[in-house]
Amino acid sequence: MSFDYVANINAVKQVLTDHNTTTASPDLSTGLTTRVKAVSVFDPESQNIRSSDVPAVYVRLSTKTEEYASLGNTGPAGNKKQAVVMYDVFGMYQREGIYSQEQDVLNEIYKLASNIEGVIQSEMTLSNTALWCNIEETDFSPVAVADDGIFIKSVKVNISAKYLFR
Repeated sequence: MSFDYVANINAVKQVLTDHNTTTASPDLSTGLTTRVKAVSVFDPESQNIRSSDVPAVYVRLSTKTEEYASLGNTGPAGNKKQAVVMYDVFGMYQREGIYSQEQDVLNEIYKLASNIEGVIQSEMTLSNTALWCNIEETDFSPVAVADDGIFIKSVKVNISAKYLFR
């Protein structure tokens, strides 16, 4: 059986969704002025984002490398393969208002990045779908996206996850 991309990216999305409640620990929206409205599988670099849809967290699959986990044939009764999959988790935030309020959006992005990292660190196996996952990099430099004159700031958290499959 081949690697199940859809099921595994949906597991990442579900972990983030499950932690977007006030009773979750950690809570994806802790400390934010506005709670995260949506968590979805989406590519914000190739599709338009509406300011009314943020704050939001988007997940996409970036890369996958694989190798044999043991010697012999693969398949239903054979040896396993292992894959390391890189996910990009984007946090998007915007705030309308005067210039001083626009400056506060950076603090909101830093909080959102910290919350995303906290959720991933607390769910090291992504609901038992991966052997482990790890935060590789957090990039605060993605360009702000404008929608009808409202600027949306983003952060990209790169996550690696290791899987075994046949």
